[in-house]
Amino acid sequence: MNIDKKNALLLMAVTGNYLFSAANVLLGIKKYSPNMFDHIVIYTDKQAKECDKQAISKIFDVEFKIYDFQLDSQKDRLRLIYYSNMTYARFEAFTYLNEYKKVFWLDSDLLITGDISGLLNYGDKCGLSMSLDLYPYPKGHSIRAFFVNPVPDYDMSATAYATGIIIFSDKLPNPLELREYLYKQTNKYSSYLKYAEQGILHMMAQDYNIEIEEFPKTIYHEFVGDNYKDAKITHLLGTSKPWQQYEFGAFDEWYENHIEWINLGGSECEIFENLLCSVSYREVFHGKTRYQNIMQKVLFSCHNLSKLKRQFLKYRILSNFKFLPKHECYVKRKKLINTKISIVKNYLKSEEKYD
Repeated sequence: MNIDKKNALLLMAVTGNYLFSAANVLLGIKKYSPNMFDHIVIYTDKQAKECDKQAISKIFDVEFKIYDFQLDSQKDRLRLIYYSNMTYARFEAFTYLNEYKKVFWLDSDLLITGDISGLLNYGDKCGLSMSLDLYPYPKGHSIRAFFVNPVPDYDMSATAYATGIIIFSDKLPNPLELREYLYKQTNKYSSYLKYAEQGILHMMAQDYNIEIEEFPKTIYHEFVGDNYKDAKITHLLGTSKPWQQYEFGAFDEWYENHIEWINLGGSECEIFENLLCSVSYREVFHGKTRYQNIMQKVLFSCHNLSKLKRQFLKYRILSNFKFLPKHECYVKRKKLINTKISIVKNYLKSEEKYD
């Protein structure tokens, strides 16, 4: 082992039009854990704007690299296009383990609200550390969920771990061999993949007998809908992304970071950019709550009220079945959606007064 290795590298990857989301993560790190990483590498594409790279470099000294891997199968490439090719950049972590003791992968749709330097304590045991994919971990949830069909000769009942945050350490044997393995397996089994890289990493763990060290999900990798308010990192999955939907104050710190990003000279999020050009929303563009106002205006509509009512009915029914693994989550979602419905109704009533 090289005793001159640096301690920790942060690795991220986003397409050029989503550098604003990676910047949000970096602003959270700078706020709460500024000395956690020795260096940061961000993989992106040729469409990345120079102004965005410069804005990010005002947060940390970041090295940008072009990532152009694509699946060999055009059919599977289109089927998995939601994830973009950047999701496979995780595999590049292995190329840095000859220089760093640990390499951290962080997704770009994370909100950091506390000191995350405690993650430095994980990864030493076996070389690979992740959190559980769901918590509380439901009976029957396994890596089978990561594949369209069961993969022959693999244990599909193995525990499923989330890959939004991964800690790789130099305890892993032959890291360059592992990197090559991951790319080959990804192309070989692309027709089986449901969530891009997730299943492949679990296959690697089985093929190389790598035990996955678990770090506490409730502290460092909580999902929206769970007890994320007590977590230091919240994964903004699905439509809970702040640039897609407003969650009534739950993630206002994301918007605060985004304002700082704009002040640094970063490009506006495409969705916000389109709304900013809309005459119908101009009256809500003011003050520190600018983006919250924009998203509320979008959310407060009769169309979304009908959508919320359907969601409420769904979770009201599910919450009645106490034997379901995610019963508590369904109850919380029901209450949250009911609150949203009340707020939307009140808003629409107030709008009627001024018509």
